[in-house]
Amino acid sequence: MPNKNHFKTNLEYNLWYKEYRAKNRIKIRAYNRAYNQKYREKNGFKNEEKWKKNNPQKIKVENLLNYAVKCGKIKRQPCEVCGKKKTHGHHPDYAIPFLVNWLCPIHHKAIHILICKQKMEE
Repeated sequence: MPNKNHFKTNLEYNLWYKEYRAKNRIKIRAYNRAYNQKYREKNGFKNEEKWKKNNPQKIKVENLLNYAVKCGKIKRQPCEVCGKKKTHGHHPDYAIPFLVNWLCPIHHKAIHILICKQKMEE
């Protein structure tokens, strides 16, 4: 694979790289899949599985919400804080599966950080 310095302009390099990725799509995807699998095994995929095993109720509620959104029964809303379109559903109470706050990933994470701090203070 040539270095970026082998090309006269950045545009020329970008065109070559786009063509290279199109020709070698299968090889690149296989490499990325293997890399991601190794990374997740090394850095926390087990934690993800452990959390899912310990929280079946939360998984069930998340799946119900995702199905309702996919079927069109519930419409995904913009972030309640900043108005971004790409949002996650935050469940304040998992006993009520369709009562969600729609938050962008940044604000969703911030809410969970606040919840963790409150639990630690108790």
